[in-house]
Amino acid sequence: MYIDKHLTEKDLLTDIIYSERQISNSYDSTIMESSCLELRQILSKCQSNIRQIQSNILDAAEIRGWNSGNFASEKEIKNLITKYK
Repeated sequence: MYIDKHLTEKDLLTDIIYSERQISNSYDSTIMESSCLELRQILSKCQSNIRQIQSNILDAAEIRGWNSGNFASEKEIKNLITKYK
């Protein structure tokens, strides 16, 4: 496996979370489209594992202070609602 020597740990965690999100979306689609109950149950378990992995990755980012999520203030939310009405 080739890993770019210039990628930081933050870059790798970000890449992993995006990859896990893509896998999760694929499971969602397959679960919705499957007509086999047993397959849906297996895929649901896989989906649950992916969610746990995502949670672990986000926890790792949070511990390192890399959580890029910013909460909007009430005023910012009201301004957006007004803007798009």
